[in-house]
Amino acid sequence: MLAQLLPVWVLVAWGLSARVVGPVPAAGAAAPAPAAGPAVDKLAPGASAPLPTPPSPRAGVQDMSQAPLWVRPTSAPPLRPIVGKARVRDFKLRSTRIDDGAIDIDGRTSEPAWLAVPLLPDLVQFEPRYGYAPTHETRVRIAYGSKGIYVAFDCQDDPKHVRAGVFRKDQLGPSDIVWLELDPNNNDTTGYSFALNASGSQEDSQLFRDDSEEFLWDGVWKGAARLTDTGWSAEMFIPWSTIRFTARDEYTFGVNVGRWINHDGETQILSPTPQGLPGRISWALDYTGVKDIQPGLNLELRPFFSLRGVPRRGDDSLDRSFPLLPNGGFDLKYGLRGNLTLDLAVNPDFGQAEVDPAVLNLGPFEVYFPERRTFFLESKEIFETRFQLFYSRRVGRIPRAGLADQTPRGEETGEVVALDPLTRIFGALRVTGQVKPGWSLGVLTANTGASFGVERFSDGLERRVTVDPISQYSVVRVRREFDGQTSIGALVTGVVRGGGEPSAFTGGIDYRIRFRERWRHSAQIIGTHNGRREGMGAVADINRTSKNLSMGAAFETLTPHADFNDLGYMRFNNFIDGKANVGVFNAQPVGNIRRMAATVSTQVASSYQGYLLQKQLHLDLNLTTLKLWGTSMNAGGHLPQYDLYETRGGIPYLVPFHWWIGGTYWSPDNKKVVGVFNWAYGEQNGRPGPDYGVELRLRPVPRLELTLRGDLNLSFGRPRWTTTNELDEAVFGRAYVTQYIGVLRGTLGILPNLTLQTFNQLYFLSARHTDFFVLQRPDVLVPVNPAPYVGEVDQGLTSFISNSILRWEYRPGSFLFFVYTHRTVLTDFSPRFSYRPIGGFSNLVTPGVANEDILFLKLQHMFGL
Repeated sequence: MLAQLLPVWVLVAWGLSARVVGPVPAAGAAAPAPAAGPAVDKLAPGASAPLPTPPSPRAGVQDMSQAPLWVRPTSAPPLRPIVGKARVRDFKLRSTRIDDGAIDIDGRTSEPAWLAVPLLPDLVQFEPRYGYAPTHETRVRIAYGSKGIYVAFDCQDDPKHVRAGVFRKDQLGPSDIVWLELDPNNNDTTGYSFALNASGSQEDSQLFRDDSEEFLWDGVWKGAARLTDTGWSAEMFIPWSTIRFTARDEYTFGVNVGRWINHDGETQILSPTPQGLPGRISWALDYTGVKDIQPGLNLELRPFFSLRGVPRRGDDSLDRSFPLLPNGGFDLKYGLRGNLTLDLAVNPDFGQAEVDPAVLNLGPFEVYFPERRTFFLESKEIFETRFQLFYSRRVGRIPRAGLADQTPRGEETGEVVALDPLTRIFGALRVTGQVKPGWSLGVLTANTGASFGVERFSDGLERRVTVDPISQYSVVRVRREFDGQTSIGALVTGVVRGGGEPSAFTGGIDYRIRFRERWRHSAQIIGTHNGRREGMGAVADINRTSKNLSMGAAFETLTPHADFNDLGYMRFNNFIDGKANVGVFNAQPVGNIRRMAATVSTQVASSYQGYLLQKQLHLDLNLTTLKLWGTSMNAGGHLPQYDLYETRGGIPYLVPFHWWIGGTYWSPDNKKVVGVFNWAYGEQNGRPGPDYGVELRLRPVPRLELTLRGDLNLSFGRPRWTTTNELDEAVFGRAYVTQYIGVLRGTLGILPNLTLQTFNQLYFLSARHTDFFVLQRPDVLVPVNPAPYVGEVDQGLTSFISNSILRWEYRPGSFLFFVYTHRTVLTDFSPRFSYRPIGGFSNLVTPGVANEDILFLKLQHMFGL
């Protein structure tokens, strides 16, 4: 096992040897030249002295403004900056055009071409003191050229306080950060965010529905940063081909910029959202007068080659495929018009570089795992609705033995002894974006091949069986957007299967409305058909926010036969559910308290047969200091309530009265050493169930971050379903459950585009049962003879997973991955399994344990036209 931890030691060794975070200014470097004045049509907040006259345009710069840059009133400036509607209405940013060859993206902002670009207005403090002037000045310039948009940040600070860790793209840790938010169509609804920290590490996301953000979107752009004598500076270049917008003679973009000061925990924003009001991108400022540019052709071809090697498999593995599997294919992206984009994948390689954590599911519902495959992550927001009708992990799922189409041979049903390692996706197509202003479209279809297994009988005869038939998965989404908070849409999904298997379809309409500024309401109605039965569902909510108060209520229902699980994700149906919550919080710091909040929520639910499924009350308290120390407390409980699913199709079970209390405490996340402790304690009919968790994050040097976390979950004697007897009665047993998980994560930022990450998890769970009962009525458990069940219904799992990823973005949009994954597993199906909570990990060195090693190499190169 020590050999599997080698990537961790490599991380430590490399990290401790990395001493330089970013270029240090040379001794005697010349001071920056005076800056040009702000390019706005109104007084910048907090200005107290006349600004210098902007210098004449330098070589490579064309000033596009037609009016004076700055108009100063005769009265004294306000003590606090102007924010909200007045800022959006009156602060119009005049664009400046620049030659694309005049600036090198190297983090230096003192180039002559930059100094001729006017400054943006002063940023406004968003946190901790909303609406006040920042404690550290940030000078920002924005220009554009024929190829894209350019941004320069000059961040004033003590260089000793600047934190500049090196992180993998889209996984920025605590560090000083600046960002640009861009609404290229100026529709106050959709846009993009690009962030850069003081080392040049990048993060980007897609903004939608005004205040929602999708971090899994991945753009191609350039950025660089460096330390200076007065703090740090950064540059960004966003190509027009990276963002989607409709061609016009003249453009007005929505623009917002921000800065996070790590050591003070301060956020600055050019145009902050007013407290208590919804929205985000709708509060951006207009960047006017952009001319003579063309949206990129947006043709991107990304061929790939991958190689999967399995040098070692466990004796119980159902994968009999050749140990070395090459693969190849390509992804194509083409901008059809405006921001409407076509994505086509031919023989896509959806091999996951990151693994899912180990888990032993003791409940009646499947475990939800997030999507990690790039093709399904981009623009996925358009397919998201209140009911999750589209769960992309249904497409190309790993074959499961339980789905094999087995036919009994005489009275014997064979055992599945082999399975295909994956389901092949022949091709996938996606079209997303706006067909015209205010109309969004999303279409996705994918075709998967059949997967097979091998069935073996007691006499040694083997035969091939179908596991999953040839299938086509399709989703169509249309949405009419009236503004960033008001829209109406429709979504239809379909799964068409070959081999005579039933097909499934789901459709629905949804809308959301903002009214009276602070009120929001949304709803969705759906109908389902799973090939056998029809069902319906509805959900609606209403919410109001203010500076110190939030209120909300929600209603949700699914009829008993509603089922959209073929392509969506649902946990249960047959319920009518109502929720309500009230929260209070502070608008400004109180003494040394940065944030404090209290929320009370309640939930009541019933089945269509009249069983009360939820009778719950919950209280949350949260407090964070100015220095970012924090604590949260929660308490709640439910009265006796029915569970329709615990018996896996039997009669309902009346869950006894249950109460709980818990809390979390954490030290400031912007330090080199961070600690988190959480706990919870609850009782169900007097039977306790404590939980504990400890996390330690270490950042010994800027390039290295290590996270060590341990969780212990216990349950003592609570009844749970174990099996069904020969009379079709639900058999319960008192379960003594012990689960503990140890996780070690490490990230080494060798370069901003070259990182090594490792994820290591030790997992142990044992569920032993005593005192068996038969459930005769929902609230009556009758003792039975334990002999047939003792030792037969117990469950356990011990596993060790190690996943290490070397990721190199050798050019923007082109990647090389090298992945090593190791698994060691022993389940309760082995007679050697030990259920002892202490020393349970000794299972991993027991003879007969299943070991698996996988090597995965993938090269993807992007060609852009």
